[in-house]
Amino acid sequence: MESQFDNTDENYWNRSSRAAFSFDDEEDVDLGDVGGRTKMGQGSQSSKWDNAIFNDDTISEASFDNSAALGTLNHLSIKAILSDEALKLVLQEQAVDDQVMPKGVTPEEELKLLRRQIQSTLYSPNLELTAQKLLHGKVAPLEMFKSLLEKRQLLDAVLANGGDAIIGVLLFLKRTLNATQFHGILQQRPKALEHYLSYLRQCGDVSNYIDTLQRFGRHQEAALRQFQAALSCTELATRKQQLQRLIDAYASAGVGIIPLYEQVFHSALKLQLVLEKEPLGDLSQRIGDDPTPIEVLYACCAQNKNWKEQDMLKISSPQRFAADQEISPAQYEWTALNERAQSQAYADLECIFERVSGWHPLKSKQFHISFDLTLAVQRLFELQAPATVLQLFLSKMSNSPEKLVLAQRVKCIKAVIDAMVSMKQQQELQQLKQTLPDRSEEQFYCENALKALQSKRWTTDNIKLKL
Repeated sequence: MESQFDNTDENYWNRSSRAAFSFDDEEDVDLGDVGGRTKMGQGSQSSKWDNAIFNDDTISEASFDNSAALGTLNHLSIKAILSDEALKLVLQEQAVDDQVMPKGVTPEEELKLLRRQIQSTLYSPNLELTAQKLLHGKVAPLEMFKSLLEKRQLLDAVLANGGDAIIGVLLFLKRTLNATQFHGILQQRPKALEHYLSYLRQCGDVSNYIDTLQRFGRHQEAALRQFQAALSCTELATRKQQLQRLIDAYASAGVGIIPLYEQVFHSALKLQLVLEKEPLGDLSQRIGDDPTPIEVLYACCAQNKNWKEQDMLKISSPQRFAADQEISPAQYEWTALNERAQSQAYADLECIFERVSGWHPLKSKQFHISFDLTLAVQRLFELQAPATVLQLFLSKMSNSPEKLVLAQRVKCIKAVIDAMVSMKQQQELQQLKQTLPDRSEEQFYCENALKALQSKRWTTDNIKLKL
């Protein structure tokens, strides 16, 4: 009876469903040795105990048939997946990241082991591993790089591969080095300097960006950036003050900038004076708060009332403003032509293109245009200028065949007749006369042209007979 209970208790505790488990067990359980240990005194229960371990769970890995996959993996080498260099980096990273503590150590021994790991990680820098982590976007401590040589080597390592890691290393160097050392490193590495300037420009750190450009002798770029910063000021008074300060700084610094930049700076300052002293009326709303010189010139043309004799003492006079802003004659004439034509002030168009010869100031004004006359005629036709205006500009063309083609294109009949007369095309004039409306102005003009052409031809024939 007693032996029966003993066997029952013994069987009860040998069941896997009643087996106790604790995460605090210090000894590792080797499932491969379970059968060997149970053979000592419990040989009859070993197979049941083994089966109970794997059959107790309702869902187990044993329920899946992985024999095919395992057979393939057993014949596949790890070198077929990873190269030796990649495998070495993986093992090195795992050795640094994994902090495995052996079981059964005392708190004092664990503290010593942790100190050793921190010592080896922070004070024994692994240059290659740190660079690889940064290039892959992982967090890596940089404080372990103490000496200037180690920091230079770290920067060279990330520069060789590129990426956003360069900015992180540069900011670390700027934080841990003095200005002389940091700028010396940038001067020796132009690629690092470009990355640093790009970072400052994207962050909007204008002052440091300009200072860095000036420190490395790139004064032209610094001047342009200062000019852009001055023009970006919203208040007119502040913008004018910044431009004046910029002009004075480069005039007294002894650092030369190209003359074109100086002209642009002075022109911008004069433009601010015009906007400040000469209100542009309703046009100021149309051109916006930050107009270009051409837009201001357009507004000045709209306000000008006397095109025959412009007041050059007035800074808003179109000619005076164009001279101050160093606007080319072609741009001035094109802007004035567009504004006067859109305002339908066609009587002022001829005054825009009148010039007095510099070598003979007493001579009367002559027509002079600084761009292609064909463009002026086409633009006036697009703006629906009257035929008389088109004829005025077409009459200034000396090439008769081109004049005829252009006059036909813009449908200026009188200019077509003039071109045919200059080319002595009497037959073509007769054909053109038949297509014109009866008793129209163009028909009378064509008849008079034919009479003049015939009279001129008769006179020429008489001269030839007398000779």
